[in-house]
Amino acid sequence: MQNKILISKLRDNAELAQAAYGYFHLIGKRFESEKIRNTKRESTPIITPTDILDLTYNKHIAVESNPHKPDDEIKVGTLKGDFTPTQAKRFFSRYDLLIHQPNTESGFSATLFGEKRKQRNTESYL
Repeated sequence: MQNKILISKLRDNAELAQAAYGYFHLIGKRFESEKIRNTKRESTPIITPTDILDLTYNKHIAVESNPHKPDDEIKVGTLKGDFTPTQAKRFFSRYDLLIHQPNTESGFSATLFGEKRKQRNTESYL
């Protein structure tokens, strides 16, 4: 039984390490119109944290509106997720994205996740 627990902990730590490299600064931006057209996401083109990690959207381009030309879009990045869709959903059902610091001028970036805890009588337990 201890082997199962150890493997589970290793998997969780590996997923956390892998997720920490997500481009979470793209949350709230929109998918590029051309790439998302005729897909199930066309009606909801806003990028979510799950989309960032999901390999379904790998190489999709994120855009935002140009404030000077409302009909124009500015490319702000490319998604590079490598979790399966189920793995990405499961990850965010277990963890909250608390804060993301995109790359600074020195190249530093950081992502902080918080584990969601199960609730029993409004008190957290491990």
